[in-house]
Amino acid sequence: MEDKVLSVSVNQTGEVFVCGTAGCYGKPLVLQSLATGQRIAHLGGCYKHGAGVLFCLYENPHNLFTCGYDTYIRFWDTRTNLMSARISWENPFDQAVYCLSSDHNMTFISGSAGHGLVWLWDKRLTRAVQMYYVGKSNSPVYSLAFDPCHLYVALDKTLQMLYFT
Repeated sequence: MEDKVLSVSVNQTGEVFVCGTAGCYGKPLVLQSLATGQRIAHLGGCYKHGAGVLFCLYENPHNLFTCGYDTYIRFWDTRTNLMSARISWENPFDQAVYCLSSDHNMTFISGSAGHGLVWLWDKRLTRAVQMYYVGKSNSPVYSLAFDPCHLYVALDKTLQMLYFT
């Protein structure tokens, strides 16, 4: 790898993994074989220099989410065109997207670079459904997880929990 690695996700079959890099020395998304370690492909042709991919998440063996410094969340299908994402969503406040979590159906939640902002999304829509402000400081959302009743959010100095009831 010729660039700084920022994120890794292995698909459910254990055959391939995707690497998100800093994007300073080439394209920031690399699809690689676990068996051989060889690069299969670079994903995307739309990234600017330094637009690193901070988080990758496989939804199933062929579909994955990516997000990062360029403020976009992208949903890829590795069976089709590897040069462009199947769909993408832009952070409404033009902030880097640090992380996301999915229910592996239609809902996903993303964490932003500042102010503890978390966004609820529906894959069928082009805009966010709801925004949650979970921090009292200007902290990025470093990690998050959710289930139908709770949202757990890791900020710089705290762990927050929201109830969806």
